[in-house]
Amino acid sequence: MMHITRLFLMAMTCLALGTNGCRKSSMVSDSDKPSHIKVEPRSQGDEPPTVVFEMRPSNNLDMSAPFQLYDCTYQARGKTAKFRLELKQKLLGLGGIPSASVEGKFIAVTGSDNSALLEDLKKALDAKQIPTNPARVTELPFDAILLDEKLSRSPARTFSDNPPGDWMMVKVFLPKGSDDEGELFLNLNPLLSKGEFSIKDSDYGDYLLKQFAKVL
Repeated sequence: MMHITRLFLMAMTCLALGTNGCRKSSMVSDSDKPSHIKVEPRSQGDEPPTVVFEMRPSNNLDMSAPFQLYDCTYQARGKTAKFRLELKQKLLGLGGIPSASVEGKFIAVTGSDNSALLEDLKKALDAKQIPTNPARVTELPFDAILLDEKLSRSPARTFSDNPPGDWMMVKVFLPKGSDDEGELFLNLNPLLSKGEFSIKDSDYGDYLLKQFAKVL
């Protein structure tokens, strides 16, 4: 069961964003949603860059499975990192606010070379150093919450629901089921086959990079 502290943080996140920010689109009509809502997971300017990866529905997924599974790759400087991303949504009622909780896993794939990915995540997450000789694990489970979906992206890389688009914004909490040691944003657009790691707070950088080094 998710730790009570994390549930409280999710509720506060929903309250801060308003009902638009944490509401599944299937639960509210587009006419009921405020227009010109802009959501920025991080400020622009001097903030670290995001890391964009390719994501495609996995051929290994049983169609009856209660979750989504994506095969993900990141290619840079002649290196290719491979991992799988598993996502499962469930509805929550936090303080009377309908929202979508997400459970997920980053799953290791044999033959992945994560050297370039870790270098770029170090910059994106504002980490101080890349872990050396991390012990590999088969999967890295996480808790998360769906902040918003049907978002479009402007040339300034901010998100908006007007006009609507195909991006969804997920806030990830690590480790799963415990007090938060690391948080980041995971922006996803399955129709474009794109996913994106984006910083939440530089204080989490080294912890997150250490965890990702074990599985990506």
